[in-house]
Amino acid sequence: MQPLMICFDDIDGWAQPLSGVLLPLAPPDIQSRLQIASPDYIEDARDIFLRFTVTDSVIDAMLVWLRSATIAGYHGTRLAVSDVDSIKSNGLIPLKATSRRERISRALSRHPKWAEVAHRLDDAISEVGPGGAVGNREGQVHLTLSHAGLTSGFNHYLTHGAEFDWHVASELLGEEGKELLSTDGTPYVIQVAVPGTAALAAAHPFFSVDDMRARGELPNILKEFLAVWCFRLSRPGYQSRNLKLDCGMMFKSQVPPQWLRGIEPWSGR
Repeated sequence: MQPLMICFDDIDGWAQPLSGVLLPLAPPDIQSRLQIASPDYIEDARDIFLRFTVTDSVIDAMLVWLRSATIAGYHGTRLAVSDVDSIKSNGLIPLKATSRRERISRALSRHPKWAEVAHRLDDAISEVGPGGAVGNREGQVHLTLSHAGLTSGFNHYLTHGAEFDWHVASELLGEEGKELLSTDGTPYVIQVAVPGTAALAAAHPFFSVDDMRARGELPNILKEFLAVWCFRLSRPGYQSRNLKLDCGMMFKSQVPPQWLRGIEPWSGR
């Protein structure tokens, strides 16, 4: 039996299964209480729900649910045809500063002043790389939980490509350099089916799930699903995609090709 595939933006697909997990932990009239309270914010709906439940029991139940599923993650970037073929074969490879040289030079070579600054490319890559402006991205792959967030809330990865590239281009040619990145390659949204245990670990790169609980905080990913589910109880027509959530997963090794579910060109809609 295939595990449940949970797409954050598709609350119609996962709200009922999560209700089966959480409603037995709450008073029978919890939905009425939430609707009477009519919270304005999703976090308020979550706080009300937890007021009438045992938080640790809710967390335990949700962790079992999430770990038994696969969770959709999304990566946005700009790719050449050869890049698409490489990702299909190799998956998503952690950022290596020196590997960005080809793409950056290809994009910036169309600038009339490129010949004057080309000799500085390697130095700029070194300055921006490990220990530099975005050096903390070295050796990492990033996914986000919401397709709507990636395409409508923070679509600069699709319009210009990797953040590392922006910094190098700006260092060499200012805003004109950054804008040239928007003409290189085609924007793609890559969907990844991440095993639930791996998704939770990737959402806690610095503090583990247990660390968060020890601090009295809800674990990442869990708290986002819980909040929109509670808000949906208070407003049955609510759609989670409207939130355009920014919730990241950080991987320090390859995202394997077996996890890939789609590599689709983005049309800007």
